[in-house]
Amino acid sequence: MGVALSDLFGASSAEGPFFLDAPAETSTDIVRTTIDHATKRLTLTVQFRDLVDVDNHSVEFRLFTPRVRYVLSARMSGARTEANLVFVGIRGKGTYHANRDPMQPCRSVRARYDLAADTLTASVPTACIGAQNWVQVAAVATRVKVTPMEDGSANFAGHADDAFRGGLSTESLGRSPKVRRG
Repeated sequence: MGVALSDLFGASSAEGPFFLDAPAETSTDIVRTTIDHATKRLTLTVQFRDLVDVDNHSVEFRLFTPRVRYVLSARMSGARTEANLVFVGIRGKGTYHANRDPMQPCRSVRARYDLAADTLTASVPTACIGAQNWVQVAAVATRVKVTPMEDGSANFAGHADDAFRGGLSTESLGRSPKVRRG
């Protein structure tokens, strides 16, 4: 996970831990992740232990397919949920063939926090990822809390959890099994 966090913050693990492991903060503690790779949409649902605070909360899904990689991110910004899908690259050699240009934005990427159910659900049309036969997912939830102090400084606290690995890794994210379409 250090790779993901250093990508986000441009820091190194030599400066100390980026984030504390999630069990210390229930809003980032992932207890279950489901993947529904249906004919029309890929839907990812993350259930948290107790999703009570979503200020500065985000989930990043890395999508691995037979040939192409994407990042699907969802975050709470103010009172609004934002989601986007980014084309990362092509695996191996060869040309990417799909029914759409991977650099074009995908218009119907969705994400929704449900505080009562302690879940975040994000989805993307399968056409936006090239209607792949299977998908493998890595997911990480993060939350940053900045508390202003009386002396004018700020206390920075960050928590993170890897959906497919117990604990945090400085090298990589855990991955789901391959989920076939249909």
